[in-house]
Amino acid sequence: MPKKLLAALADGILETSIVGSFTTAGYRARSALFNFDKSLPDLSGQIALVTGGTSGIGRSVAEGLLELGAKVIVTSRSQERASQAATELTNAASAGSAIGMALDTGSFESILALVAKVKAETPHLDMCLNNAGALSDTYATDDQGLELTLSTHLVGPYLLTKQLKGHMVDGGRIVWMSSGGMYTQGLDVDTIEMKPGNYKGAVAYAKAKRGQVEMVAYLGPQWAPGISMHAMHPGWVDTPGVDAALPGFGKVMGPALRTAEEGADTMIWLAAVGAPGEKAGQFWLDRRPRRTAYIPGTGTDDAERQRLVEWLDSKT
Repeated sequence: MPKKLLAALADGILETSIVGSFTTAGYRARSALFNFDKSLPDLSGQIALVTGGTSGIGRSVAEGLLELGAKVIVTSRSQERASQAATELTNAASAGSAIGMALDTGSFESILALVAKVKAETPHLDMCLNNAGALSDTYATDDQGLELTLSTHLVGPYLLTKQLKGHMVDGGRIVWMSSGGMYTQGLDVDTIEMKPGNYKGAVAYAKAKRGQVEMVAYLGPQWAPGISMHAMHPGWVDTPGVDAALPGFGKVMGPALRTAEEGADTMIWLAAVGAPGEKAGQFWLDRRPRRTAYIPGTGTDDAERQRLVEWLDSKT
């Protein structure tokens, strides 16, 4: 059997297994099967924004882009934490430089302040990587009255991306860090925002992540070829955020969880190369596009995706 066909067959088996696909074993197997190229393009002179880039997967993304020579803006809700992380990242990197900026993706005021700062302090933006987010079991709302999990992961980053789109170079790359948890939910615009009476943190998170994927699937082809926009998920990663949100999960999975570097790999790759030759708006895991629905009833059509974008536009 030809090597490429064998690799594709093995990858398909991994994907349908879920556990094998999302764990560190899946990443390591695919890295070997497809001979992941670690020699990515030189990004010297290019500027990247990595939201939530001070810890976890986001920090690993920032580290990877710095090593390729990029100037990286890392954000945190705290300016002090963002500045400290930027200093640490710059001092540790062999190339590139980092600067820290404050951003709360659950606050429209904070988003618009960051957009103004980025436009004032940079000549352009080459990469916008929407990574920031957290899972909370407590119902709350943002400064516009929107449920906070949905605002933080979807509505706020959508506003950020729209506002920065005109500041991006031709050929710019936008990547959204989604989650495999989105597979548990379909897209229903009428119920995408959870209410206090039925709120469950994990469900709200999955709905928001599904929204990211379907919004990207709809707008990605429209924004191409000037901008390459994709969504991806990192697999199951051992990060402080996972420990805080799902402590039992981390204990059960233990060493099977991916490292932050493994979780960051596809975002770095998509940011660096833009997935040339591939249709824009796809959903990726381990440098390959993936299906967006496995559970019956969770598939989405373009009419519902369009309704989602219209709803997002009405909120922003």
